[in-house]
Amino acid sequence: MTGPYEAGKSQMIYHITNGQCINIERRGTTIAMDHGLANVDGMSVFMFGTPGLLRFRTMRKILSSGADGIIFVVDSVDPDSDARAKLFFREIAFFLPGVPCVVAANKQDLQGARPIDSLRMNLRFLAGLPVFPVSAKTGENVDSMLRTLLYLVMMQWSTVFGKFAKYSGAKDGLKKLMKDLNLERDQAVGYLRRFELRKLLEVQVGDEQFKVKDAVRHLLEKPVSIMQR
Repeated sequence: MTGPYEAGKSQMIYHITNGQCINIERRGTTIAMDHGLANVDGMSVFMFGTPGLLRFRTMRKILSSGADGIIFVVDSVDPDSDARAKLFFREIAFFLPGVPCVVAANKQDLQGARPIDSLRMNLRFLAGLPVFPVSAKTGENVDSMLRTLLYLVMMQWSTVFGKFAKYSGAKDGLKKLMKDLNLERDQAVGYLRRFELRKLLEVQVGDEQFKVKDAVRHLLEKPVSIMQR
């Protein structure tokens, strides 16, 4: 989760994780990161919020490494923040090219909040991105925004996820995965380890067998179900 200073990133993570998060800040301003863990239909979602001051670019680069998706937070009320938002978006597009992104037009609960059409006029870099009118304070549309991002992320991996579900629990699951996806062993094991770290899989000794967590198997078989709550 990234965006300019005072857009509401910390409050957004606090809401999504039900307060189960940490914030490294000074005088109310994030200086390192926010971090929390959310549970969406049995799926663990690791949230990392970046500092919003321009001088913390190195920290944002570190936190961006390995990210699966981006929530870009903009301030719906303050037009003076638009120029900073543009700079931040250029930065994150450089750090994470091709990574799915949704835009949170935050502070929609406040008087003077600009509608989405107006924001798109002023922030032309939003073209082609899903933009959600949200409030981190009240929770308006936050769940829909997060589920949309998860769906976009999962669709990028839908072919692999489908094979994970198909060969889950098979004694020779790794070999079948390699054959079906035309992967070398190192590539297949890399996929398994990547998603084991994300708590989607349990990988057995020797990497020959893996098991999808029961709670998320239906999501891997049918990613669109994440949108059906």
